[in-house]
Amino acid sequence: MTRPLTVLAVNGESDPAETGLFIEMHRRGVDITVITWPDTFNYDALIEAGVPTMPYVLKRKLSRPGIRFIREELKRKHYDVLHMLDKRATMNGLRASVGMDIKLIAYRGIVGNLSYLDPLSWLYLLNPRIDRIICVCEAIRQYLLDLGIPGIRLRRDVPVTIHKGHNPDWYQPPFEDLAQFGIPADAFIVACAARGVPRKGVPVLLDAVDKLPAGLNIHFLLAGTQMDNPKHQALVASNQYRDNIHLNGFLKRMPWILPNCDLTVLPSLRREGLPRGIIEAMIGGAVPIVTDSGGSPELVEAGVSGFVVPIGESTPVRDRILELYKDRELHARMSNAARERIRNDFHVEDAAEKTIALYEDLLDTWA
Repeated sequence: MTRPLTVLAVNGESDPAETGLFIEMHRRGVDITVITWPDTFNYDALIEAGVPTMPYVLKRKLSRPGIRFIREELKRKHYDVLHMLDKRATMNGLRASVGMDIKLIAYRGIVGNLSYLDPLSWLYLLNPRIDRIICVCEAIRQYLLDLGIPGIRLRRDVPVTIHKGHNPDWYQPPFEDLAQFGIPADAFIVACAARGVPRKGVPVLLDAVDKLPAGLNIHFLLAGTQMDNPKHQALVASNQYRDNIHLNGFLKRMPWILPNCDLTVLPSLRREGLPRGIIEAMIGGAVPIVTDSGGSPELVEAGVSGFVVPIGESTPVRDRILELYKDRELHARMSNAARERIRNDFHVEDAAEKTIALYEDLLDTWA
């Protein structure tokens, strides 16, 4: 194209990877405008970087005021691409763009929970008007390709894998002192940063902890929305390491806590995407132990920058924790490899380059 690409990105509360993507594309000359939640750290980062940003909160999956707001912006300026980064953005953006000559890009961050038998899915990612769905990991792309029955499937070119990109420089010291959680300075620390919902498999981790030899100087920091729910509290109360298990709700400073942790465990049972908590932990040098669920194995080079264990089995989790607790030289090598894995293979500049190439390919095909 002889003029800059024009992109309207619509999102809820942008996470650091999305915010970094918008800023990097803006830096590379893309004429991008972002509609996102106001009064957040990432909103302020967009403004500071000079990215045209419009504050708006989409309150429902289908919101007449939201549809009107997006449509008025699409009419105000000629946009080549409408990039919709969550469910509300997609469902409202699809309605707002009816009858307009614009390329439509959606996003998918988890495996599962779509069906051709569900009318809501047709108003969302299975809508035939969508030109591309950016999948945050290859596992999601394969899931979308396998969805449906012969004759009722997504076009093969619709789902595209672009891993989210990060930048270790976003998470600079000072890091958090773990004494605030009652963790001694000389402890070996295992973290789990996840929502406390059943599919995350937190009881599997707690069972692994209970199977460890008694008396080890290990503490366990578990944090996330709903992590401190009654079921988890009951499992902790009956655990031999109950005095060393620290259950918390959501901790906003978790990326600055993880660099002071030795390991991180994500025992997901199903529907995993490309877990942000594992990426942030690897940036900080915490060695990851993940299950073979969704995109987690795409982050971790098994045996090099972390371990991949079978889904739903606590004994392999225990064994890997114990191995790294006992072998500090192995831990140091894998910690360094984890940092380098994210720095070299999951950088925001790569994500921006691939996203811009996707835009250009779509518009060249269109032209």
